Formats: sequence, C-alpha cells, structure tokens
Amino acid sequence: MSGEDAALLARARAVIPNGVFGHRRSFAFTATQMRTIPEDYPHFVVGARGCRFSDADGRPYIDYLCGYGPMVSGYARAEVDAAFTAQQARGVCHSLPSPVEVALAEALVARHPGMAWSACSQSGTDAIDVAIAVARAHTGRAALVVAHGAWHGNHVNLAFGAGRVAQEQGQVRRIAWGDLAALADALAREPVAAVLLCPYDQQVGAANALPPAGHWAQVRALCDRHGAALVLDDIRAGFRLDPRGSAAHFGIAPDLHCLSKALANGYPVAATLGSAAMLAAAQRVFVSGTFWGLAPALAAALANLELLDAAACAHMAAMGTRLCDGLQALAARRGLELAISGPPALPLVGFAGDHEHALACAFSEAMARRGVLLHPTHNWFLSLAHTPADIDDTLERAEAALAALPAGR
Repeated sequence: MSGEDAALLARARAVIPNGVFGHRRSFAFTATQMRTIPEDYPHFVVGARGCRFSDADGRPYIDYLCGYGPMVSGYARAEVDAAFTAQQARGVCHSLPSPVEVALAEALVARHPGMAWSACSQSGTDAIDVAIAVARAHTGRAALVVAHGAWHGNHVNLAFGAGRVAQEQGQVRRIAWGDLAALADALAREPVAAVLLCPYDQQVGAANALPPAGHWAQVRALCDRHGAALVLDDIRAGFRLDPRGSAAHFGIAPDLHCLSKALANGYPVAATLGSAAMLAAAQRVFVSGTFWGLAPALAAALANLELLDAAACAHMAAMGTRLCDGLQALAARRGLELAISGPPALPLVGFAGDHEHALACAFSEAMARRGVLLHPTHNWFLSLAHTPADIDDTLERAEAALAALPAGR
C-alpha cells in the first residue's frame, strides 16, 4: 500500500483507535477481519459527486454504500446543498428553534400515515432514544423486546460488542425476528414497554428476510393485547422503499416511527414520529441535545424530501434489480450462484454456501481494485444518482472481478 491514502491511514492509526473509529473501516471487509489491509481498498474520501467518489490518491469509485445509507439523492445534490447553504447564512445552531423545524415536522407528519407529531434529533441512535423514552413514559414499564442481531444504535442497553456488560442489558428481551410465538411468549411473561423492530430482518452477514403477508398485523395485535408500544426502527430503509416510509410499504401501524440516514441526504438529521396516543407521554419526557435542531440540516432535509417521491423509489428499485439481475447472470456464467436477499433498493449480495464470507470478501476486494465500492456482509444502497449507465459500467467491472476470483471457488 502506498500513496497519500496510505499515509493518511498511518497518521490516523497513531491517533485514532484502529485508524478509523467505527464502521467505516474498509480494511474490515476482509475475511480475516482487520488483520490484513487490502492493497487497493480506499480508506479516505476527498471528494464525491453523484454516485461516485475519489480517494486520497485521486482514484475514482462507483459507490454502492452511499455513506451506509444517507446519500439517497446523490452526493453534492444541488437542491439539497443550496437549501443548507441558504439557511446557514441565517445562522446554524440557535438558542431557540428555527421555523424550518416546524416546517419539517409538518412535512413528516403529512407523509407518514397514523403519525401525529415529530421530534427532531441528529442521529438514528437519538431517534431510538426518544422513542424508548416515550414508550416507557407512556406505559410506565421498562422492558424492551428486540430481535437477535438487530442493530438499533449505540445505546448502552441495546448495543453489543466489547465494552457492553450483561447488567446493562437486563431490561432487554431478544427473540428471532419474525417469530410470532416467541414474541407472544415474551409479552406474556412480563409487562413490556415496547417492541422495537426493523421493518424486515436486516442483519449484517445473514440473509435478509421480508415479512410474510399478515405478519405485521399480528405483531400489532399482540402489542395491543399486552399493552406494549410498537416502535419501528426505519433508520436504514426509510425513504428507499416508499416516500411515506417502510410502514406504508409493508402495512405497519407503529406507535412510534424512527427515521434518519436518508432523511437529509447526508446531513445529520433524525426524527421520531408518534401517534396521537403517544403525544402526552412525549410532552412529559426530556430528551435533548445541543445540536438537535441544526437549522441548515433541517432545511436540507426539507429540500431532500421534495426529491423523494414514488418515482424516486421506483427508480432505486429498478436500478437495484438491474444490478442484481446482471450480477446473477454473470456469476452463473462462471458456475457461481449468488445469494441475494432484501429489497432491490437495499440488496444484500453474497455467494451461496459462502458461510465464512471468504468469497464475498474476495469479490469486494476485486471490485475495489476496479473502482467499485461494495461490502461483502452489509446490504448495499441504491440512490437517485445511480443510472442505467452506472449499473452497466459496474457490471462490466464485475465480469472482470468474477474472473479474477481464486481458482476453485
């Protein structure tokens, strides 16, 4: 590894844990999980436009991670950036709310059926924090039911990994996503404040599973029967499946609906929406942050929502279908079978039987060497900026990448 990108990584590793703190470690894409650093993986972005970015060495890439979801309308989208800049000229972080916060809340409530109010914040973790606090205030209970392997943010009682202790997760009950019998049992065992679920099973490294017909109606009925609030974590998929959110797409009737990622096309904005029944509890809780209500970011969100209509969602689904169908055909020509799951706008792409993800990692590395950024275990993201020409360009590179995979795979 050489060049400016490598030099930046060396500097970063001297002052930042692992060189890159959190999930944006491209060198964690390998089967050895951070023990080796692929020569040709980018580590730092210096500029981006549309669906492409350049690394610190000036190498261009087609991006199918989209900042892990926020970039939905395209990097440097003129309408969104202009709204941010115009509001920035009037101030950034004020002592009181700005009118744009009211306008955004009105727009979000109007878009999402069954929602009566919206509270803005800055990240997905924030949005879930607000929802949990409101659900607990509304029910007077503490316990939460969540799905095994689901990531709902950096909460001390929900997140997993090093630095988390069992005592902190004492109020959390975990069940398999989609297991209605397990959900019924968990709700019957004790009073539960909230059932917190993603709209479909979207674990990293495992096949995504969409809900069968009638599933969400049964979840809703169980929550009603046992007096638990239903909280929808729509952080990842929100606005890519339906302009009214994943609740409308899958027929979900949540009490609380959490949004972030794609809301402002990369600017830090999140929102917790709630039903009228949850309003009194929301008025009692105090959850806040100094940078919540960052006026320029809220203006960017308003402008971005104008771009996210039914046609936009149809475009992302079409681009995802074109990409996945093309990859499947290319793989089949080489005697390989892809394992593709999840919605077309957020596909999870792997290889059948590749349980340790070694082949997926090798493919992702081969694509990076050819100027395409993928992830072997996380779902990809399509955007409005991805065009048929971009997809076809990607497929050309994928053909060469598949041919370069280790022999015998």
